[in-house]
Amino acid sequence: MKVTVKTKSGMLKIETQNKNILETLTENSIFINAYCGGRGLCRKCKIKYLNNPPSPCLIESQYFSDDELKNGIRLACMHELEDGNFIEVFESKPSFAKIDTNVCTDENKNYIALDIGTTTITMAFIGNGEIVEAFNMLNPQIVFGADVMSRIAYSDEHSNKILSDVLNNGLKNTIDTLMSKNGIDKIDKMIVSANPVMLSFFFGFNPHSIGEYPYKPPFSGSFSAKWNGINAYSPPVISAFVGSDITAGLLNVDLANDFLFFDIGTNCEFVVKCKDKVFAASVPGGPALEGFGIDYGMMAQEGAIERVSFDSTLQCSVIGNGKARGITGSGLISSIALLNKYGIMDKSGRMLNAWEIENIPLPLLNRIKKEGFLLENGVYLTQNSIREFQLVKGALRAGFEILRNKIQCDINKIEKIYISGGFTKRLLKDDIRDSNLLDIKGDFVSLGNSSINGSMKLFCRENVEKIEEFAGRMEYIEIANEKQFQELYIKYMDFE
Repeated sequence: MKVTVKTKSGMLKIETQNKNILETLTENSIFINAYCGGRGLCRKCKIKYLNNPPSPCLIESQYFSDDELKNGIRLACMHELEDGNFIEVFESKPSFAKIDTNVCTDENKNYIALDIGTTTITMAFIGNGEIVEAFNMLNPQIVFGADVMSRIAYSDEHSNKILSDVLNNGLKNTIDTLMSKNGIDKIDKMIVSANPVMLSFFFGFNPHSIGEYPYKPPFSGSFSAKWNGINAYSPPVISAFVGSDITAGLLNVDLANDFLFFDIGTNCEFVVKCKDKVFAASVPGGPALEGFGIDYGMMAQEGAIERVSFDSTLQCSVIGNGKARGITGSGLISSIALLNKYGIMDKSGRMLNAWEIENIPLPLLNRIKKEGFLLENGVYLTQNSIREFQLVKGALRAGFEILRNKIQCDINKIEKIYISGGFTKRLLKDDIRDSNLLDIKGDFVSLGNSSINGSMKLFCRENVEKIEEFAGRMEYIEIANEKQFQELYIKYMDFE
């Protein structure tokens, strides 16, 4: 089957046997937005048929305008290719990432720090001991599933090489562009931080053993290898679900004293240091707090609502200070905190109708519409988005309670609490509490993306030795298979 694809850089002729348009584009290193894993839910993977557009499916008929449908706009995940198709794509672009941390290098060489998240990838180029450029990009594997288990299942059914090639080709093209832009002909070293599934695909391992009991990663501890001619180092992997993104992140923590460390993302991990013992655990969360799988969701980039507040009027803080185009993870938490605080949701998380609510300010009451709660510029907090948040909240709190009960330590006496996740730098502490995401009594420090920040420090041998020694003391506790987990998970989906 032969098709023609129009991209920003020109025309591309493709021969393929794969009929799904989204997967075909991805396998040919043409990356477009597909936040929901190709399920037709996010409505981001727009393409334009330049000849013979198919009839629109139900989702397209509901959400696209008549002009868009008439002009051949469709969703790539919802249609199959036919021989001779001519389509135009709108490629996903990296967005600027602000990284606020010190870099530690033993030598003034060219380095790459890389955090491969299940949903979002963050990359930084370091030259002469300073950050030259840093950006976020969508993990191109997301078209094969929004979570690691979905990608393992796809890998088992088809080939782990497909997902490995999609990831590595996307990264290689990005690095090649970055090198050309900065006049660099060599990258001397790369630090790669990621969960064990992403590391497996990056280094070319089959992650099958992570997806079935007893859940073993292809390798544990630290790992070094050549990647496209670059010396790549991964900090220690602790278990199938606690990877080098967590150990790298711990370089932002005071390791000498007792602490709680939460890393909240598509997967949620915990590390507790108490009385010279160190415990780690993990639970599956979901991509909602990274802006995916929710209505109007987007990465933390220009146009994303990052915070909501109310003081006689509703105020939405939008990245870039322009018009709102969507909502990112911190904005999701902040807006849910607002609704919970003012009683616009019931305990189950159901958004109430205006006529069901008493004694709330009129400016908030007037924003309750049939589509959801109006934030700004046609962007709504919807019931579906609240439900997606509840999935993360339920798993996070259930997992932490089980961990707390399994270790012999009074966690309430630990004063140093760290919360990691790309969204956390934009959050107010009251939003985390008012949204019911965590029930912690002490104060805490928001680390932002601790994985990329920690990776910046690993070009110094001293820090490599420090984190390898600390990781060797960590004891992993399996949580998700505990009998209590499902019961607590359902309990903590509710709002207090």
